[in-house]
Amino acid sequence: MDGVLAGIISFLVESSPLFLAFYLAAVGHGVVEKSGVLDLAIDGVFVLSIAIAFAEAVYTRNNLFISLLWASIAAVIFGLLLAFLVTKLPISHGAAGLSLMFLGYGLASMIGVPARIRQGRVSAKVGFTVNAYWAGIIFVVAIAVGVAIWFMIEKTKIGAAIRAAGEDPAAAENLGVNVLYVRLFAAFIGFLMIGLGAGVYELYYSPVWSEGKGMGWGWIAFAISLSAGRHPLLILISSLLFAGLVDYMPAIQAAYNLPPDIAKMLPFVVAILAMVVFMATPLRRKLAPPKSLGKIYFREERTV
Repeated sequence: MDGVLAGIISFLVESSPLFLAFYLAAVGHGVVEKSGVLDLAIDGVFVLSIAIAFAEAVYTRNNLFISLLWASIAAVIFGLLLAFLVTKLPISHGAAGLSLMFLGYGLASMIGVPARIRQGRVSAKVGFTVNAYWAGIIFVVAIAVGVAIWFMIEKTKIGAAIRAAGEDPAAAENLGVNVLYVRLFAAFIGFLMIGLGAGVYELYYSPVWSEGKGMGWGWIAFAISLSAGRHPLLILISSLLFAGLVDYMPAIQAAYNLPPDIAKMLPFVVAILAMVVFMATPLRRKLAPPKSLGKIYFREERTV
C-alpha cells in the first residue's frame, strides 16, 4: 500500500509542471472559443511564448516574474489581434488563426536563437525545480483557476455576454452586447493563460530551448480542451491524463519497444481518440461548442 501511495505521489510531482502548462493553455483556449473565436493560432502562440520565457530568463538572470510576464504579454497581443480581425473584418477565422500561428513560429526562432547563443556564452541558468511542496501548490492553483473561470463563464454578466457572443453575435448585439469588446476581453483572459502555460512549460518542465521547441503542444492543449467540452473543471482531468502520458512516454516506449518516431506520435494519436470519444458520447450534446464558433460575423455588413 505504501508503495502504491509513493508511486502516486511521485507521478503527481513529476507530472505537475506539464499538467499546469497544459491546463492553463487548454482553459485559456476554451475561454477564447466560448466567445465564438476559433483559436487556430494557439500552437504558434504557445511556441512563441516558450521562446520569450526562455529569452527573458537568460537576459534577466532567471527572473520568474519577468519571464512569465513577457510570455503572457506576447500571447495577449496575438489574442487581441485575432479577436479584432475576425470580429471587425469579414475575415476567415481559420485564415487569421493559421497566419498568426506561422508568424509565432517565425518570431520564436528570431527571439530564441540569440538568447540561446547568449546562454552558452554566459552560462545563464534557466528554470526551476518542482518538489512535492510546489507540486501541491500547483494543483491547488489549478483547481482555484478552474473554479474561478467556471464561475466567471456561468455565473457572471460578462460570462453571459461571452456565451451570447459565441452563440449568436447578431442577437447579442441587438440585446446591447458589444461583441467586439466581449471577444477582446475573452481573448485577453484566454491568451493570458496560454502565455502563462507556455512559460510554465519552459521554466518548470523543460528548461532548455531549441528551434521549434513546443511545436505541437499547443495542439495537444487544443485537443485537451475540446475533449473536455471546453469545461474548465473537466479539463483538470484531461490535462492530468495527457501530462502523465507525455511524461511517461519514455517508459512506455521502453516497455513496448516502440521506435522513437512512433513514441513521439503517441500523444497526438491519443488526442485524436479523445476527441472522437467526446464526439461519440452524450457529452457532445451537453457540452456542445458555441453555435457561431468560427463563423464570420461582420457587423457593418448587417447595417447596410
